[in-house]
Amino acid sequence: MTRLRTVIFWRIVIVAAVSFLLSIAFTYYYYNHILIGQMMAEDKAKLSQTVRQLDYMSDDISKFTLTLIIAEQLQEFYKTYDQLDTFDQFKMMQTTFKFVDGYKGLRKEVTSYAIVLPDGRVFWNAAGNDGYFSERLKEPWYLNFVQSGAEYGFTEPHLMLADQKPTSETTIISYVVTVRDIEKPGQTIGKFIVNLDYSHFQSLLDFSPFVSLAWLNDSGNVLYAKPNGDNQKVASLVHDFDDAASKEGAFRVNNGYLLVDRFETSGWRLATFISQSSLFDRAKIVLYLLGFFTLVSTTLILALMIPAILRITRPIMRLYSAMNAVSSGNLQTSVHINTGDEMEKLGNGFNRMTSQLRTHIEESIQYEKAKRELEMELLLSQLNPHFVYNTLNAVIYMAQKQGNEDIVRMVAAFIRVLQDAVRTGGDDSLVPLHDDVALLRDYIDIQSYRYADMFKVEWELDDRSLHCLVPRILIQPFVENAIFHGICPKDEPGTIRITAHESESLLLLTIEDDGVGIEPERLQTIWETKEKKSSSGLRHIGLNNTKRRLEHLFGSHASVQIKSVVGEGTCVSIRIPKVNK
Repeated sequence: MTRLRTVIFWRIVIVAAVSFLLSIAFTYYYYNHILIGQMMAEDKAKLSQTVRQLDYMSDDISKFTLTLIIAEQLQEFYKTYDQLDTFDQFKMMQTTFKFVDGYKGLRKEVTSYAIVLPDGRVFWNAAGNDGYFSERLKEPWYLNFVQSGAEYGFTEPHLMLADQKPTSETTIISYVVTVRDIEKPGQTIGKFIVNLDYSHFQSLLDFSPFVSLAWLNDSGNVLYAKPNGDNQKVASLVHDFDDAASKEGAFRVNNGYLLVDRFETSGWRLATFISQSSLFDRAKIVLYLLGFFTLVSTTLILALMIPAILRITRPIMRLYSAMNAVSSGNLQTSVHINTGDEMEKLGNGFNRMTSQLRTHIEESIQYEKAKRELEMELLLSQLNPHFVYNTLNAVIYMAQKQGNEDIVRMVAAFIRVLQDAVRTGGDDSLVPLHDDVALLRDYIDIQSYRYADMFKVEWELDDRSLHCLVPRILIQPFVENAIFHGICPKDEPGTIRITAHESESLLLLTIEDDGVGIEPERLQTIWETKEKKSSSGLRHIGLNNTKRRLEHLFGSHASVQIKSVVGEGTCVSIRIPKVNK
């Protein structure tokens, strides 16, 4: 048998282990659903801030370029250049470049301008109509922009000369806009290109807090990739991820999250990839603290509970040993527990119990001795009824010798009633209905000699009901009251009708007479236990005992009802559960 101390100890260990596992589950849930969410919200805010800065810069450049292309000087160049002679063309080109150079100081990132006529001729302010810039327009950065069909926008970064450094190429990002005639808005008169120093954009993005960062235009081309970062992976994720191509926000990808933010004024997107390892590095101090507190709390629970377990189980084990000794017959056993709590009270109660048990056993032994003496006396007293039976049998013999059959029948019936009255076993024992009816017939035979021609009995007994078990002497008290207090007081012959039949799970008995009946006020008190001595009439003490026997045997499943009409008679209905022999 497993010891209680071991059971409690292992249950405490299980509780501590479950608490530890639940703490780990909570930490895991907190990290994946709360902590990561908070870190992602912080990174989204930082990415949005960088996007807004770039958006402001691109919006300023767009407005700056729009101001130039609607200027009268630039509009006149596009519309009249081909109509002038060579000298005037040269003069207009110089005047126009001087005009646009005047705006150059307003934007420090502007390096040069280029004017592209509808027939493809190019004029670059750094070298006039030199063919250098015309060759640059054959490169993918410009061709990709033209194929996109955009009216305006930024190109991919590319290498070319800047007028500030005419001897070396630098990274440039160009802003291309389609120029329309302001007097005829539907007519395209050329393109205008503003070349920007890429380092101004790069410096802004280099200082962002993200390890991996990619800047893509509306065509999906990479405009910026942060050094030392896995930016090709970021760009490929943006291209491959359908939702990221049309939406902005955070997207779960393999081993991390993809953050995408879109510019308000253009189709640009800024994307960064945040790996799970980087998120864990940022949150590990919180996770370590949670793990430390969980481990400490679990250890503290065990350290506090084990002494408490020992304090409880030691007295219990003492009580267990003492109970085993008592069960083996040693009633002199006692325990001594001095814990000052309920366990000490339990030990004292055990000692009182053993003391009382010893006393009770001694009293029981004395009681059994006295009981046996009484049984012997009762056995001797049963000789007297046998003497009565022998005397009555002698009367029967003498009546038979003289030929008086009435005396023979009456005395024989009386003997059977007397034998039933002195039979041991208790009034509440059950007998078959046919046995109770046989005894009732003997009783009726005796009364018929006493009250000759005063009553007759009609029987209506279902054969199946005769085998049902009923309490002994169930019907006789009601028949006796029908004779003495129903029929005899009316001074004329009467009829008693006794019926018995089954109804589903019940046995139904009725005793009905056509006597004087019972007054309503007396009917209400018929089940009272006590009766006034001066009262004459129905002896309902026997009826009350019969009802109590039924309630004792069958509870609420049995019932006795009495209906009576003064001058017409009384009907008693008995319902008891059907119990077969």
